[in-house]
Amino acid sequence: MTNYSHLCREQRDTIQYLLDKNYSFTKIGAAICKDRTTVSKEIKRNRYIKSYTNNDAFDLKAIKLAVNACPNLSKAPYVCNTCKSKRFCKKNKLYYHSNIAHQHYKQILKSSREGIDIEPETIDEIESTIVPLIKNNKQSINQVYINHSDILYFTKPTFYKYVSLGVLSLSSLDLPKKVKYKKRKRKLSTENKRRIAVLKGRSYEDYLKFISKHPKMNVCQMDTVEGNRGSRKVLLTIIDVNTHFMFIRLLDKKNINSVNFAWDNIKNSLSSIKFYKLFKIVLTDNGSEFLDPLHIEYDFNSGKKMTHVFYCKPYSSWQKGCIEKNHEYIRKIFPKGTNFNNFNEEQVQRLEDTINNIPRVSLNGNTPYKLFNEKYKEFTELLNCSYIKPDEVILTQDHILGDKNVPR
Repeated sequence: MTNYSHLCREQRDTIQYLLDKNYSFTKIGAAICKDRTTVSKEIKRNRYIKSYTNNDAFDLKAIKLAVNACPNLSKAPYVCNTCKSKRFCKKNKLYYHSNIAHQHYKQILKSSREGIDIEPETIDEIESTIVPLIKNNKQSINQVYINHSDILYFTKPTFYKYVSLGVLSLSSLDLPKKVKYKKRKRKLSTENKRRIAVLKGRSYEDYLKFISKHPKMNVCQMDTVEGNRGSRKVLLTIIDVNTHFMFIRLLDKKNINSVNFAWDNIKNSLSSIKFYKLFKIVLTDNGSEFLDPLHIEYDFNSGKKMTHVFYCKPYSSWQKGCIEKNHEYIRKIFPKGTNFNNFNEEQVQRLEDTINNIPRVSLNGNTPYKLFNEKYKEFTELLNCSYIKPDEVILTQDHILGDKNVPR
């Protein structure tokens, strides 16, 4: 099987969704934090033929004939998903669907792992030495593995697999019984109930639908950066996706009240119109500190909704890859294990300014500050953002912390 970057179901869902919206492979790759070539290979590998005369949807010969018959299938996007002529076309068509692609992937993966990867001599040795110890002496699997690691060089799950496949003259009755406990039903905690209620209408799928309907709305991503275990304070990060400009705020604690307080300060620094212009869409994760979207979305003085908050899927940090990538600049100066408890707002502001004045290859050599200042010039002064000359950007802890000695 060819080596390539394995994709999960959520990434395939994103590929199909953006492919159907006619996004380029470059933009699709950016959305799932993969290279455009990975997207191209994924579509070519898992596209299927829709034909009444062919029972095998992944028949490579039939797919090749379909590509030869239509020149459009030999170039991106290699499928007929967005072809305007497909309703009237009489040629065999190729499609990409995330569900079918994922099932095909699992089938290929399973078939690649089938078979017995063990020599006949090893089987004979296990039969003569190990099997009698289990059958006659009633020794446990752990016991024989400890005493005969020279013979049983593979894992215990593999041993059980060989028993199930009948490779060895053992049955499940010969093995120690596994006690099975009935799974207990657990009541949903208050936090889980709140999370379920909050996610309604704010899921990642809702986010994709919303940005497809409002492509000109500005998108921001939000997250937190934690210190070591003894660090009560955390850093709240908010990034403007278009310019990569990152706001950093010091939170006294990683909870809802601290996040709301930080947003209140940002709102107080800007007018309602300016706030809505910059923070139209906010994408964040499912952290408990972010479970009060209404406080971010609404102006409680006027009752108007100013922004839209959406949430990534659990364990899917790639869905907000822009801010995750920018956290590397924080970790370059303050690696994991740093204690944030003695940090102050002045030091955090210096950290923010330093990071935003680092030029990026992804921004054609520009800095986030330059692009942000060009687009939102009136914001930089209101939010205390500062310009730093290129040769004066210093990426050291001593510079960021100043005279104050903060425990590392």
